[in-house]
This record gives sequence, structure tokens and C-alpha cells, in this order.
Amino acid sequence: MYKKIIFSLIGIFMLPMFVSASITPMAKIGNKYYDSLEEAILNASSADTIMLVSDVVLEDTLTINKEVNINLNGNDITAPEKVFMIKGGFLDISGNGTIKETSPNYGAIMLVGSSEVTNDKYSSVHVGKDVTLEGWSGIFINHENSKSYGVNVYLDGKINAVNDVNGGTGIGIYVNGNIKDEEAHPVVSISDDALIKSTGNGLYIAGYSTFYIGDAYIEGVESGIGIKSGKLIINGATVIGNGEDKTPTEGYNNGIKASGTAIQIESNNGYKGKIEIDISRGNFISENSNVLYEYIGRGNQSLIYSMSISGGNFVSNNGKEVFSFSDSFKDIHSGFISGGEYSSNPTEYLKSGYTTTKEDSKYNVIKSTVKLVNSNSSKSNEPTFLKSLISLIAIVALGILTYINRVRISNWLNKILNNFKK
Repeated sequence: MYKKIIFSLIGIFMLPMFVSASITPMAKIGNKYYDSLEEAILNASSADTIMLVSDVVLEDTLTINKEVNINLNGNDITAPEKVFMIKGGFLDISGNGTIKETSPNYGAIMLVGSSEVTNDKYSSVHVGKDVTLEGWSGIFINHENSKSYGVNVYLDGKINAVNDVNGGTGIGIYVNGNIKDEEAHPVVSISDDALIKSTGNGLYIAGYSTFYIGDAYIEGVESGIGIKSGKLIINGATVIGNGEDKTPTEGYNNGIKASGTAIQIESNNGYKGKIEIDISRGNFISENSNVLYEYIGRGNQSLIYSMSISGGNFVSNNGKEVFSFSDSFKDIHSGFISGGEYSSNPTEYLKSGYTTTKEDSKYNVIKSTVKLVNSNSSKSNEPTFLKSLISLIAIVALGILTYINRVRISNWLNKILNNFKK
């Protein structure tokens, strides 16, 4: 009898614990709660926002193939690797929290584009300003059969790129080098609020893509930015390479080797190439090496299609020059600088009509105030000289004619007077 009562009491006390564990929700949509994030995503419409109510621990990657809005709400989402795979969908992440690989290998978010060129908005992600991505990469842009049309990335948040499980250094944003099509290529927009730190490269732009970068902060140990293909347009960013100087750097066909530079440009004909760089302002710093460094990784020709610098602060420490370019680059490109401040003399790269002034070991690029001598100036003076000569001749001729006429008139008047006298 007593044993039954005791067991009954034990059962009563234990029951609430089991019930509480089984009904602990992870997410909600409006007032409806879900036991898992997967279930919430399955039931969410494009107009819904999934609000996390606890940390989410995933055993495997979550694939996003529709429009999904998630507010982290102060919580984290973790998975061993590739927390989210976006393929034919749009993921909008907001709120405060972290998306993290616990066994870093690929990235917190991977995007794969379409094989159809007409899908210009196939796989997209927006990372809000209070969101942190942590993994071997924050964002990994991949391909299928070298096709990745319609990938769009909007980064307002933070990326912390760490070493992978085998010790390989991280990459903030990675674009696979097999992506070579110019049509509907991946586009990455990094906003003023974004912050990227990496144990390797802040950005590794191997595949053909366009990067628009505002007043973001990008820092990498091996380089701030490494690029082999595509367009890099910077308007205000701070880009720092803080690792040791490892120039000259060898070419590499499965990644990029360390240089320690702020912007590392590898001309390598195993990649798309056609590199276009446009810098209008920002701070570009190498703690131990060059700021802009271009070299031939494979082949014999620079693959920089265009280069323009109209402003910015460029600082190269440890006695290194700001710029280091291959001979091929120098043969192809003439002046490309029309503004900015530099820690070493950039004169050989100035556009025509610009010069430098030096103040406190800094070289400032300004418009030249010296007027160029016109090679046709002597010719341009000829009409003025001729006009003066003709005018002088005309005056003399007029004077002579006037004198002659006066003589004639005088003679005529004398004849008339003589006739009257007669």
C-alpha cells in the first residue's frame, strides 16, 4: 500500500518535468509556437516572420528553397557545418544573434545559383546589422557544373571567419573560382554597417562576380581582399591586411596563398580574370606589406581589365611601397590615379593633368596647376602678326594716297585761281 503511494507521488512530481521538456518551443509565427525551426519554416508564408524563442541546435544543414524571414531575437542557430543552404530561395535574417558552424568546414550560409541564365534572382540572402555569421566562411557562394546564376548577397551584419577543423585559415566571403559566366553573375553588396574579420582573407573573390562595398570594415591576416576575377567597387571601406609580408607570392590554382597585403590581385589564366577595380574613397592599410599587390600566378599577362583610384588613404608600413604591379600590368595600363593620399610616391601611376604634393611623409594627389605649352602656339600667333602687318601697310598706303590727293587738289585749285587772274 505504502509502496503504491510512494510510486504515485514520484510519478506526480516527475510528470511536469517530462511535459515541460516535450513542449519547449523553438520558434513562433505570430501566436503559434513550433517545436522545431524546420517545422516553422515548413509552415511559414513569405509574409510571415519566424521569431526564435530559444537557441536552435541543428543536426544537419537546413535548405531554403522559398522566401523565409527569421528574427533571431537574441538566440543562436548552430549546426556542425553549412547551417543554411540557399538554393532557389530568399533568406532574410534579422534580430540579435549568431549563426555558427560548430565544426567549421564550409560556411555559416552557402548559396548555390541556378543553371538557367534567366534566373537572375534565384538564391538570395540578407544578413541584418545585428546578426553575426561564424564559420570557416561567413558566406560561401558555390556552383553546380560551373553555373551559378542569380545569386544576390546583402550584408549589413558581421562575419567572423575562423580556421576549419583541419587548421585551414578562414575566408569572410568566398566565391568559387569555377564561376566564370558574366551573365547574371553573383552580386554582393556590403553595407556601411558590415564588419568582416578573418584568420585568412577577408574576401576571396575567385569566381566572376561584382562586389559593391560601402563604409564597411574588412580585415584579414593573409590579405584584406584577394581577387582573381570580376569587379571590385569600393566607396569608403576600411580594408586591412595585418599578417606578415609574404611577397613575392606564388600562384595557386585551388585558393590563394598569403601575401599580407590589403588588396591582393592574382592574374591567373585558370580563372575568368577580367578584373576591374574602382576605388573612390576609403582607408587601405597593410601592416607589413604592400597595399595593392598584383602578380602573375599563371600565364604571362596581367588580367586587370581596368583600374581607377580617385580617392582614399593608402598606407603601407614596414618600408614597403604602396603599389607593386607586374611588368605586364605596367605595359598595358598607364595612369589610373586622380586623387588620394599615399605613404609612398605614386607619381608613375598618375593620370595626365595630376601631380603630387608632399606633407609629413604623405603624398597627396591634386590637379596640376601648370599650363602645358601648346605646340601650335607659334602658329596661333601668325594671324595676329599678319593682321598687324596688314593694318600698318593700310595706314601707310592711306597716308600716301592722302598726300597724293592733297597735292592733286592743291594743283587743281592753283589752276583755277590762275584762270581767274587771267
